[in-house]
Amino acid sequence: MKIERLTFIPHRLKRRFPWQTASYSADMVEAFYVKIETDSGLIGIGAASVMPSSRSDPFEAGLEVIQSATTALFLGKDPLFIEALMLALERSVQGYGRHKVAVELALYDLAGKAHNVPVSTLLGGRTRELIPVLKMLGMGTPEWMAERAGLFVSQGYRYLKVKLGAGLERDRERFSAVRKTVGSDVILTGDFNGAYDAATAIKVIEALAPDGLAMAEQPVPAGDLVGMAAVTQAVRPIVLADQSVRSPKDVFEVARAGAAKAVSIKLLKFGGIRGSLAVAEVCQSAGLTCHVGGTATSRLVEAAQAHFVSATPAIVTPCEIGEFEELDGDPVEGLEVIDGAVRVPTGPGLGVQLKI
Repeated sequence: MKIERLTFIPHRLKRRFPWQTASYSADMVEAFYVKIETDSGLIGIGAASVMPSSRSDPFEAGLEVIQSATTALFLGKDPLFIEALMLALERSVQGYGRHKVAVELALYDLAGKAHNVPVSTLLGGRTRELIPVLKMLGMGTPEWMAERAGLFVSQGYRYLKVKLGAGLERDRERFSAVRKTVGSDVILTGDFNGAYDAATAIKVIEALAPDGLAMAEQPVPAGDLVGMAAVTQAVRPIVLADQSVRSPKDVFEVARAGAAKAVSIKLLKFGGIRGSLAVAEVCQSAGLTCHVGGTATSRLVEAAQAHFVSATPAIVTPCEIGEFEELDGDPVEGLEVIDGAVRVPTGPGLGVQLKI
């Protein structure tokens, strides 16, 4: 079996509600889809999206670079040699890690279809069928956030991540409004997107703890491991490192500094399945909890994350793999959130279908 054609399809996904965090705002998602066709008639599909604030990996430039490189490197090659193909691409093109994810996912999808098994089987076998979703709640007025939180709970969600980082009083007002609306049975975490210095973060987190803040994500800027360690030692909620971790080496640095008790793993952040598996292994060795984070992106990416979670026992749930529900225009079918959880697709490959 040989690769005969690669097709790259840029596509813009519209957010149903404007998105606001402490670090950026957005009303759409720049995504693209990849088809890898073989001479045997099998087609692998992949997808990725790029953060609107990204300067290092601009969307259109990355698409051109990756399309040119894969066309030169992959045509006529066996698609089942995933490691060799991706290493060749990584040597040929520096950066554009999120763009490369789409190619890797298409290769995994193709391999699963060639063997007639789900990707989770390729990764060692699924350990769970149903994955509870941690639903994200963007910043807004306390009233708007409380109303959205109540809607999510009525849809079956039992885990919510509240975007914070607007100052002590505003964070407390928003978090309290959400808690009063959802009641005591819903687990609430907070994401500060690096908004505070250590001293301020400690004050804010301790102020929210009585209202049941279970986890504090990236309370200080990514490079301030000393400050994050001070927060970790001072507060009761679990501190989760997100932007502070970009590679397996960063996991060791976080562990050595005592900067967090958990790490957020995302396929788009770590360059795909292979990179995320490496980070999960390092987390285990370092004694850090593995959490799967996310952002608004295609169902196809989240299907891959679901397979990754299912095949990686070290990862704890819930996981942030349901934000595709906040987007319009995704041409992928086969993955939905039902009663606050995602069922891992059972079909060959990623188990979802691309309708363009």
